[in-house]
Amino acid sequence: MLANGAFPTHAVPLAVLRAAKRIVCCDGAAEKLLAAGFTPTAIVGDLDSLPDTLRQRFADRLVREPGQNDNDLSKAFRFCLQKGWGKIVILGATGLREDHTLGNLALLADFATQADVKMLTDAGVFFALHQTATFATFPGQPVSVFSFDPQTAITSDGLQYHLVNLKLTRWWQATLNAATGDSATLTFSGGPLLVFQAHPA
Repeated sequence: MLANGAFPTHAVPLAVLRAAKRIVCCDGAAEKLLAAGFTPTAIVGDLDSLPDTLRQRFADRLVREPGQNDNDLSKAFRFCLQKGWGKIVILGATGLREDHTLGNLALLADFATQADVKMLTDAGVFFALHQTATFATFPGQPVSVFSFDPQTAITSDGLQYHLVNLKLTRWWQATLNAATGDSATLTFSGGPLLVFQAHPA
């Protein structure tokens, strides 16, 4: 799924894009996708950002969903669910505008209750946790943890700076940590949590 933020340039998200079985594109990102040599499976949104030439060219795969109560990323996500596509990688959802970036990261926590979803950027990967979980890491990998609920107590295993029943009242408080081995565990009740892992150098 491609949003209308900064188009990926890092090898990791570009490899995911090349290997994708299908690419669902928010309407504002269609021109960037085509310029990079990719063809959308579907173009979703209110279609107000789509030039007439592309409306005609891709008339068979336009999914128009008007309304301003949510953004095109949410509309594209709903389209994927309706198609039964439950494993989703979001690209292009950060960069360009910080307000859009923050909004899209918050949406990720909601999306994660309905599908297996992660967000790839040129710097790393974001994913949301709604329960205690162990995830793969590599020694020295930068890891940051964010909490949407300041009452959620978090304990970590496998991170350089241990979290011990820590309640995060500010988003910066558990950033810039690092993995010590091949996996890390975050134990908590409540949430959700947002986790960031940097790509290998």
